[in-house]
Amino acid sequence: MKLNALLKTLGFLALAATPVVAGTAPAPKNPIAPCPNDDLGINASLGYDTNYVWRGFNFGQHWLSAGLDGSLLLLGGAGEDGAGTTSLNWDVKYGFLAGDQDHFVRGANPNADASFQRLELGAAFVHDFGAFSGSLGYRYYRNMGRLTQNNVGRMNDGQEVNLGITTALGPIDISSSANWDWVNGSLYFDLGASTTIAVTDAISVVPFATVGYGHNMNWQFAQDGANRAGGVTAGWNNHDVSNFTAVTAGLRFPIKLNSRATLIPYIAINAPMSGIQNLPVNGAPDNYATSVVYGGVSLNVRF
Repeated sequence: MKLNALLKTLGFLALAATPVVAGTAPAPKNPIAPCPNDDLGINASLGYDTNYVWRGFNFGQHWLSAGLDGSLLLLGGAGEDGAGTTSLNWDVKYGFLAGDQDHFVRGANPNADASFQRLELGAAFVHDFGAFSGSLGYRYYRNMGRLTQNNVGRMNDGQEVNLGITTALGPIDISSSANWDWVNGSLYFDLGASTTIAVTDAISVVPFATVGYGHNMNWQFAQDGANRAGGVTAGWNNHDVSNFTAVTAGLRFPIKLNSRATLIPYIAINAPMSGIQNLPVNGAPDNYATSVVYGGVSLNVRF
């Protein structure tokens, strides 16, 4: 009798512990609320480059930079009606040549190294069409330092309107842009390709290559007769460059440190083409127009 009573008691307890719906766990008495999304959608970066190469033109050595960028979703419809999404992307960048090691006046006078700093402000509307993304943007360049002054470099600030497109051909990402600087009267076009090769869950290798073409390119150096006398562009004529500028190719090695931080070392080669090679520059610059192997590293953190 005692054994039967014990078995009945165990059977009752097992029945009471069984969920009402098979395969589901009973709801907790005090459920924990999900954590709010604390991602602000802002990325911060710090970087070092052994050379500052901008559109194929080698401005100098030891470039230190910092930046912020973000994206604001304006319209969303990809998950609802297939209309795609529209975002406003923005960025702020600042950089300078550490030690003022420019590639323009150092060869002529080692004691007259020219400082150079640049501030960039950019914004663009980006729409995802599904098969590709298109962008329409504006960018402002504020050039500072001795390189921008009369009888040295005499650089203007720049203001650009740009059109861009990105797409994917299998594993290869393709991007292209057209940039019109109406202040300096120049057009610049580029075409780039890259692919991502995963090595581990945290490490990837990204081969990339870019080719540029300039029309009336001047890299924001003033070329009018009054201001270019004695400066970097003393031998330039107005509207010098309407040709291919350079081919740049290299490897990036993104390393995911945690869920928010990524370290990106890279190595690249910049090979100037006739558009840059044929530019005369006053004095004896180091290697503004010669091929150079360079590299660097950046730390990117998402907030």
